[in-house]
Amino acid sequence: MANQVFANGLEISCKAAEGKSVGCFPDVCFTPPQTPATPPGVPIPYPNTGLASDTSNGSRTVKISKKEVMLKDRSYFKTSYGDEAGCAPKKGVITSKIKGKVYFTAWSMNVKFEGQNVDRMSDLTTHNHGSQGNTVPWPYLDEVALAADDHPCVQSGHSKKVNDNCKKPITDDCSEACCKARRCVLVPYSPNSCSGCGGKTPHHPIPVGELSEQRKKGESRGQPRYAKYSEGAAPCICVEGAHHDSRNTVTTELDEHGRAGAKFAQLRNARIPKKLKLGDEYDFSIALDCGAQAISAIMGCDGCDEACTRAQLEKGHEQLGVKPTDKAFKSKQKAKVRRFKKPQLSVLPVATPRPPQ
Repeated sequence: MANQVFANGLEISCKAAEGKSVGCFPDVCFTPPQTPATPPGVPIPYPNTGLASDTSNGSRTVKISKKEVMLKDRSYFKTSYGDEAGCAPKKGVITSKIKGKVYFTAWSMNVKFEGQNVDRMSDLTTHNHGSQGNTVPWPYLDEVALAADDHPCVQSGHSKKVNDNCKKPITDDCSEACCKARRCVLVPYSPNSCSGCGGKTPHHPIPVGELSEQRKKGESRGQPRYAKYSEGAAPCICVEGAHHDSRNTVTTELDEHGRAGAKFAQLRNARIPKKLKLGDEYDFSIALDCGAQAISAIMGCDGCDEACTRAQLEKGHEQLGVKPTDKAFKSKQKAKVRRFKKPQLSVLPVATPRPPQ
């Protein structure tokens, strides 16, 4: 058919296409009855569907089958279907809408129409927007979490800072204002989204070794103890210093990277029995506490709210199959900071001036 035009091997989303975004779940909406126990209604998750034939605000000059094409951040499906029963006055939990718009959150990276990336039918979407979503999702916290007034990242004010200063997706926004606002936002180790913010590097608040087997001969790192856990996908914070031993060239003090790692080990060792050997297990909830406390304690990250950091660590590791009730395993993470003497500046003798003749 004439509307079957592809980008990167995937069909481009356009008004002439027969594509659908089916079963986007959950779209949580307040649903009757409204009772004294649940005044706004009962929050019920619904699966939502969007149709390419509802494309709006698409391309103006480039057409497929004489109809507009979906473009990054500009276009949307004007309605979605499936949440009609959520008709209590508040409606959607986040957007206060039902049958709201559908936006794409991914697109082709190298195929553009009118200077904008084109959306493809298998790219990710979010549903039931009143307009473009009013909350910027964090890598390990979604819009539902950040819409709750009692969430620690909302109460601490970090969510508002990010929302006011960053664009979507925040990991791609390396402006000075966004880098400053998102310094407490945890991101995956890979791809590296820290380097654009002043050359910072990703650091695992909970060391990878705490969730890995002990390293065997010939291995650079032990194998993960949990099937879904991955070093690259695990939550990290952007810090100064390329590795745990990198130091300030003037003061010789450890950079943030090393200080955060050492602080974790100090806190962990104070919480677990002294008799534990390398590889022995302890409660993962302790690792969550120590990781969050270490980030809050180090210079440069002292503005990071401990509860907000812990919430991200918990959510991020749950996505990787590690629950707070699971176990961590004592690794070789160093607790002691090796001291270096400050470099001594050589002093040249000063010549005594001759008296005037």
